[in-house]
Amino acid sequence: MARALKFVIQLSAVGTMYFFLVHFSLELGSVYPGATAIWPPAGFALVAVLLGGYRVVLAIFAAAYVATAVSFGPSYAAAATAAGNAFEAFAGGLLVNWWAGGRNAFAAPTGIAKFVLIAIFAAAIGASVGLSVNLGLGASGRIEQIDWEKFASMWFPWWLGDLAAVLMITPALVLWATDRPRSFDLRPLLESTAIFATAGAFGAFAFSPWTTASMPSAAPLAILAVLPPIWAALRCGPRETATAALILLGFAAWRTILAGGPLAPNVREESSTLLLIFMISIATPSLILAADAAQRRRTERILRDTRKELGQAREQFAQSQKMEAVGQVTGGVAHDFNNLLTVIVGNLDIAQRHLESLTEAPAERLRRAINNATRGAERATTITKHLLAFSRKQPLDPKPLNINRLVHGLSDFLRRSLGETITLDIIGADGLWQAEADPVQLEAAILNLAVNARDAMAAGGKLTIATKNSFLDEKYCQQHDELAPGPYVQISVSDTGAGMSKDILERVFEPFFTTKKAGQGTGLGLSQVYGFVSQSSGRIEIDSEPGKGTTVTIYLPALPGNAREEQTAEREIADADAAPTILLVEDDHDVRAYVVEILRELHYRVLEAHDADSALGLIDRNDVRVDLLLADLVLPGMNGGQLAEEVKARQPKARVLFMTGYSRDATFQWPVDADIEMLYKPLTRDALEQKVRAVLNQVR
Repeated sequence: MARALKFVIQLSAVGTMYFFLVHFSLELGSVYPGATAIWPPAGFALVAVLLGGYRVVLAIFAAAYVATAVSFGPSYAAAATAAGNAFEAFAGGLLVNWWAGGRNAFAAPTGIAKFVLIAIFAAAIGASVGLSVNLGLGASGRIEQIDWEKFASMWFPWWLGDLAAVLMITPALVLWATDRPRSFDLRPLLESTAIFATAGAFGAFAFSPWTTASMPSAAPLAILAVLPPIWAALRCGPRETATAALILLGFAAWRTILAGGPLAPNVREESSTLLLIFMISIATPSLILAADAAQRRRTERILRDTRKELGQAREQFAQSQKMEAVGQVTGGVAHDFNNLLTVIVGNLDIAQRHLESLTEAPAERLRRAINNATRGAERATTITKHLLAFSRKQPLDPKPLNINRLVHGLSDFLRRSLGETITLDIIGADGLWQAEADPVQLEAAILNLAVNARDAMAAGGKLTIATKNSFLDEKYCQQHDELAPGPYVQISVSDTGAGMSKDILERVFEPFFTTKKAGQGTGLGLSQVYGFVSQSSGRIEIDSEPGKGTTVTIYLPALPGNAREEQTAEREIADADAAPTILLVEDDHDVRAYVVEILRELHYRVLEAHDADSALGLIDRNDVRVDLLLADLVLPGMNGGQLAEEVKARQPKARVLFMTGYSRDATFQWPVDADIEMLYKPLTRDALEQKVRAVLNQVR
């Protein structure tokens, strides 16, 4: 019902406006015959079809018939004239929509050129039908008696009047309807107003009746009419250009109607034709120039934006390459350091156990020395974890997390860490999605950010931790290749501290970079957070300005629904008379010696080899049953994954446990089954014992 009502209102509005325009033009032409040299209803009808669709053709036909019937009486001629006007608008609209781009025809020079050709054809339809009706052709069967020379002399001014209306009225109305100003901008508005005022002033001066009366020939002044459309074309756009040309046409018509100007009946008929041609020759090239200039400005703007985006992409790529290179170096150093720490921590642990049975004073001093060395090794282990986290090689244990619960659980510890001069505000979003991340690493990341915020607020301030649900769309993720579109949980940590400059922001994630005084920080805090978030398939962003505080935003992938941790059924390995046999394959001699000693202390039978070929040779020569293959993932020659396949082929019941200084995410290039267990370096006796026992006790 509403749609039908809208349709009726639209037809009524178009029909009413077209009726009054036709009726006014006919009445004006009856008083001032020169006023009919241009026929505005032709231009309005085409505008109505382009904007309202083909359904308004019915309203145009009805309005044209009523207006003609009111002026000359109802007749076949009135119906034929109305049909000609309606068909002219329909044909023009159809061709413009099909060939010239419809409403967007005036956005490009080629579209305007096509529109001009269509206008020539459509105006010919209106002129032919209108003149045929006026001469009575077809009604009395006198076509063969027509004086075609006279017909042509009458047809051309009629056609030119329709053409001028279509070329000068249609573009202005369509452009104002489809290219309305989207925002208020004072400078373009003032310039457009100046152009329109100048067009009016030049039009009044060039086409004024008083100018004609005071000058023998006002024709040279008409050249002034060229200036406003060109100004509009070069500075504004097609809309202002078409409007300026329409203003000039209005003054030319005013001169014709009120005085003995070029369109007046008491002057030679050629003057009217020349003036219309002159106005068309001003309007059409100016409109093409405007479209070309606007298209050039759009192209230059797109090119500038593209160059800007390309520059940003280059900077991001260079930064990512830099971070990746630093990450590879730090990851390799940390991996090798983990091997050294395995030997150091392991042997300190062995020495500690040997000293437990001694009570003499020298033994006590040795015990204290070993404890100090162990604490130092543990601190070194923490540093390697930071380095591995930055290089995205820190082993993670991701789990479904309720971020709100985790943050609130840290609140007491955070308040004690921040001190009394800093206020902590936690804002947890309702209905927050679950995220998948390592809870220990996430707690460490939030604590790192809180400590950095505390140091930036030496005089006190406020720290705000807020969570909310976010959906990152494809457009955003295209700028950040590490992200996939979808739901994320957003964690924002904001402070009111000193803020950071742009130079510091560019280096803030680099390991060992710090703005703190010597001895007050390692520079690994933010690099660890960066590595943890990146390894968790998330993103971290920092927004900061000097004196305005800092906001760090972390995006972590959200889990659909309520995820549950998978439970792994285990069984205790049955006591057997024979101890399980473990095949140890490790290329580092010191690490291998330490692990062998621990395993034998745990009463396992151990076969050791330094590479895959030696390990397979042990199996083939000794004909032993291997219960567990304990191998380093990275071996010279055949890697750990390939060795596991060979061992499984020989002994399908053998279990597999890998040792590595990297995380599973960093081992994608090796064929490692996702179900294979990992033991991460540096190794301790307890970790080794628990992991080996767990793997041997697994249910098949």
